[in-house]
Amino acid sequence: MEATVLYEQRGNVCLITLNRPDQLNAINRQLRAELREAFARFDNDDDLRAAVITGAGRAFCAGRDLRERNEDNAAGVQARPEDAMSPHSLHSWPHPRKPLIGAINGYCLAGGFSIAQVCDIRLASEDAMLGVTETKVGLMAPFGALLPKLIHAADALELVLTGEAITAERAHEIGLINRIVPADRLLEEAMKLATKIANNAPLSVQYAKELIYRSLVLDDMGLHRLTSHMYRRLLESEDAKEGPRAFAEKREPHWLGQ
Repeated sequence: MEATVLYEQRGNVCLITLNRPDQLNAINRQLRAELREAFARFDNDDDLRAAVITGAGRAFCAGRDLRERNEDNAAGVQARPEDAMSPHSLHSWPHPRKPLIGAINGYCLAGGFSIAQVCDIRLASEDAMLGVTETKVGLMAPFGALLPKLIHAADALELVLTGEAITAERAHEIGLINRIVPADRLLEEAMKLATKIANNAPLSVQYAKELIYRSLVLDDMGLHRLTSHMYRRLLESEDAKEGPRAFAEKREPHWLGQ
């Protein structure tokens, strides 16, 4: 059986590629399982410090494989409402503790949008189209509930309620996309950005990522306590000693991630 998710290590960066190009990388059961495995593999590998995810061919991911969904419907296999919040749901793709960059090429729709939503930084090709299209096929997008943490609620509602895809330019305007890149340079620019991040102190990067996301749900006092706790932990690390030492010795630091 051909892999639906390709996994490649390039130095300290991992490249994850959705690999069903003839189906616009639509999410079937195999791809869903392999992608979750890829996220876990990346997060548990101490040699990797950042990852890029993209799609093979002319799409990032067109969403759930509706042919498979239709076959399930015909066989009487129905997902229960409570499954929308289960560990196997598209709503709950694992969030790696290390930075994940989306290189969004072409169509990024429905479940594909949910994968992009998990990314910390999103680059898109000039021809990319992004949409939460579930209302057009009688479904619902549980991950849409998280969109107001990324963009204005009114923009999130427009995306979810209309089901219409938007251009990369519009996605950039509403803050969903960090940067628009020519299609032939998309992967190069994403890898370059991931390498910049990977060259930084890994614990500093991971703690900063966690704090930024936790700030979305904590009040000021809770965030202050968490920041103080994490900063004390960081100061006890070997990397916190290595950074100033390397600077004083005028050399590149050798990060241990501990």
